Amino acid sequence: MKAKVSLDSADDFPLGVVRSVDQAKWRIANYWALVNAALFLITALALYVLAPASLTVILSAPAIFFIGGLITFVLMVQSGAVLAPIAWFVLGSSIYFGLGAVAGGLRVHPYSALIFGADILYLTRVKLLNACSVLLVVASAFLISKKSAPNKPVQSSTVIDQLSFFKELFPYILAIAIVGVCSKFIVFPIAENLLLRSLLDKVYMFIPTCLLLLGMLWRSIGWPLRALALSILVLEILNGLLAFTKYQIIYAMLALVMGVWIVTHSKKFIVATLALLGVVFAVINPVITLGRAHLDYDANTNTLATRIGILADVFIAHSNPDETFLIMQNGRIVKMDLKAMNKLEERVQAVGRRFDVASIQGYLVNEYNNGRAGNTLSEFWVAFIPRIIWPEKPIVTRPGGELNAKYYNDPNQSRSSMAPTYSAEAYWNYGPAGVVIVSVLLGAALGWLTRYSLAAIAGVRPEYFIIAFPAAIWACFVESWVVSGYLGAFIILVVILMLARLVFACAEYLKLTTSGLSKIKQEIN
Repeated sequence: MKAKVSLDSADDFPLGVVRSVDQAKWRIANYWALVNAALFLITALALYVLAPASLTVILSAPAIFFIGGLITFVLMVQSGAVLAPIAWFVLGSSIYFGLGAVAGGLRVHPYSALIFGADILYLTRVKLLNACSVLLVVASAFLISKKSAPNKPVQSSTVIDQLSFFKELFPYILAIAIVGVCSKFIVFPIAENLLLRSLLDKVYMFIPTCLLLLGMLWRSIGWPLRALALSILVLEILNGLLAFTKYQIIYAMLALVMGVWIVTHSKKFIVATLALLGVVFAVINPVITLGRAHLDYDANTNTLATRIGILADVFIAHSNPDETFLIMQNGRIVKMDLKAMNKLEERVQAVGRRFDVASIQGYLVNEYNNGRAGNTLSEFWVAFIPRIIWPEKPIVTRPGGELNAKYYNDPNQSRSSMAPTYSAEAYWNYGPAGVVIVSVLLGAALGWLTRYSLAAIAGVRPEYFIIAFPAAIWACFVESWVVSGYLGAFIILVVILMLARLVFACAEYLKLTTSGLSKIKQEIN
C-alpha cells in the first residue's frame, strides 16, 4: 500500500488524516528544548556558586524552566511529533524539576521543614543536579534521534495507508482492551499471583492504545465501535476511582487526547486540553487523598464492595463538609477538616505536594554527601530476566516502601511507597558519575524511541503505535526508579515493539502473498 505523506504545515487537519512531522517546526522545538535546558543549567550553576539568601531568587530558575518546558512541549506536539518520547520527557521534567522544585521551596509539604529547617541552599544543589541531568538527556536524545530521522516526504513501498491500516487493526486492539479492562474488575484490586500480574500488565497496555486509536480514527469508524471504545474509557475511569489511582484516570483521558493530537495540531486545542487535564487532576486529587486515608482502605485486600462503600463515603463527605470523616494519620485516628481541605489555597497546595520532588531529592543528596550512599542500582541485572522464566524474582519496586520509611524515619511508613526521581537515585548511589551515566543512557533510549516514533508518524513503522502511549508515559514520569521504572519498562517496551514488528511483517507478507496469488489466478483464467 502506498500513501503520500504530506509535510503541510497547516495547524488544523481534518480528523482521520495523519501527516508526517513538520521538520522546520520540529527543529525549532529541538532548539527550544536545548536552550531551555542550557539556561536551566547556567542559572542553576550561578545560584549554586553565589548561594543567595533570597528564596525568590533561588526559585526563579525552576519557574523559568517550567514555563520554557511547557512552551517547548506544545511546539513539539504542534510539529506533529506527538508520539516522540523526548517531547514527553520535556513535559515531565518541566513539571517535576520545575514546578515540583518551586513547590518544594515553598514548603508545601510540612515534613520538609522538619528535615531542612531554615536551610534553603539545599535547593541549589537539587537544581544543579537536575539541570545537569536534563541537558545530558536532551542532548543525547537529539543526537541519537537525528540519525536516519525522516527529513523529506516518504514515498516508498514501505509507507502504509495509516487510515486504512488502523481501521482494519482497530477491532482486534479493541477486543484485547475489553479483556484487559474487564480483568481489572475480576482480579480487583490486583492479581495475587505475581506471574499472572506480570502477564496482565502486558494486556493492560492495549487499553490506552485502543483509546489513542479511537481519537485518531474517530471520524473514520462507525458508532458501534465508538460506543465500545468509549465504554472502555468509562470503565477505566471507574476502575481508577475505585482503585483510588488518579493517574489511571488521567492516563485514560490523555490517551484519547493524544489520538486527537495526532491528526489535529491546533495550538489552541493543545493548550486547552492540557489545561483541562490539569483541572481534572486538581479536582480528583482530594477525592483520591480522602479515599486512601479512609479507615477501611487497604491497597491489597479491599473487595469491590468495600471500595464502593469507601467511594460513597468520600462523595458524601465532599457534598456535606460538616460530616465527620475519620482518617488514620501517624498511627492515630483523627478527624479530617473537610472545609479547610476544599479551600482553593489548600487544593493548590495539595497539587504542589504531589509534584514536590525537591524534598526527597535534597534528602538523598545529603545522604550521599554524608557518606550514606544507596545501593538500589546494584540489582539492575534482575530487570533483564522475565518473571515467566524466574517466577520467584524479587519485586523490583520494593525499595519504594523502604525509602518511604527511611525518609519519614518511621517503620510503619513502609506500607506506602515513594520514588526518588531517576537523577536523585543515580546521585544517591554513585554520585556525579552515576548521574552522567544514567542520564546519557536514558537520553540514548529516548532518542532511539523518538526516531522510531517519527518513522511511525511517517507511515513506515506502524507497530510503534502499540507502545506509543506507554512509551510517552515512561518518558514523562521522571519521578521514578531507574531499574523498575526506566530500565525494566524499557526492556518490556522493546520486546513488545519487536514482537509487534514481527506480527505486522508476517501479516503484510500474507496479505501480499494472497494478493499475488489472486492476480496470478485471474491472469490464468
